[in-house]
Amino acid sequence: MNSQFDNKRRVNKFLRLEELQRLYRSFIEEAYNIMHTDCSDSDYLYFEAYKLKRQMVPVKANNETDFHANF
Repeated sequence: MNSQFDNKRRVNKFLRLEELQRLYRSFIEEAYNIMHTDCSDSDYLYFEAYKLKRQMVPVKANNETDFHANF
């Protein structure tokens, strides 16, 4: 029972990381696309991407720790 819970938790973390990465790439791409037409919106999108990147670091570290703990 414990291992099922651990596996589900790992999958949820992985899915969350994928979603954060997808949003990050989306913000960066959009910021780049509007950089020459609207600098303030571009800066805002880069800032939002930066905040997402900061959220990804601990999630990624936890995923790697969980993965290595099983071997």
